Amino acid sequence: MMENDMGRCCSALACVVGLLASPAAWAQDPAPPPADPGAAAAAAPAPVAEPAAPAPIPSWFRFDADSLGLQLWAGATHQVGPISLSSDIYLTTLGTAEFDIGPAFTMGPVTLNPMVGFSFNFMTMEPAALVAPQLFTFVDAKPVYFESWILGSFSSMFNESVQNYVYTRDFLLYYPIDDFGIGPHLEATVDLNEVVTSVDDPLTAGVDEGSVDESGFASLQVGGVIGLNYGTGNKLLLYLGYETQEESQAGGNKLAGRFTFVHNF
Repeated sequence: MMENDMGRCCSALACVVGLLASPAAWAQDPAPPPADPGAAAAAAPAPVAEPAAPAPIPSWFRFDADSLGLQLWAGATHQVGPISLSSDIYLTTLGTAEFDIGPAFTMGPVTLNPMVGFSFNFMTMEPAALVAPQLFTFVDAKPVYFESWILGSFSSMFNESVQNYVYTRDFLLYYPIDDFGIGPHLEATVDLNEVVTSVDDPLTAGVDEGSVDESGFASLQVGGVIGLNYGTGNKLLLYLGYETQEESQAGGNKLAGRFTFVHNF
């Protein structure tokens, strides 16, 4: 009986050993095939495109201080389809405000900006002038920088006692080093009323003949200007000139000048 039991135990033990030794006992589920990168990419959701950041709008701020007092300016250039459209606002301490607008054409280092403008006097609450045509020219070809303003201002359509005139401001800067430039400056105002009127004209009867300048220049200044780069986006312009027209020499002062600060954003 004991022998039969031992026989059965040995037989069972042999079966267990045989089962453990069998390859089938260690076999596992087959590993999954390597993933198909293309299929994974196709299954993954497409990334959501972030909206493009809006292009910055070139803009600027400046102030001038001269014989006309303090003048504040601010302007910007917007891209309207294929056109670069410039605009600015001009304010004076005399209560005058002006808005100008026009296209800007850039060709290499040269920018041409024709504009038209309208001026309003907030002291009298009346229109002041139609400021047109205007042409601003900028040439930035380092080490040389050139700037020219030419504009007409017509006020007699709103107030017959106010003169019409053409104004120009032109200067050239040479930069021997990056942050310092120096050069000549010319500034002139042509009085259109005096140019076209005559003491023999009935419409101008009573005009003092001696007050009519044959050249037509109400002001003609010649001098020099210094340009300083004054930190990131900042520029200082210091102008000192000589007024050649006696009629414009207030109090006998022949000196003319201007302090300008410009910041470009």
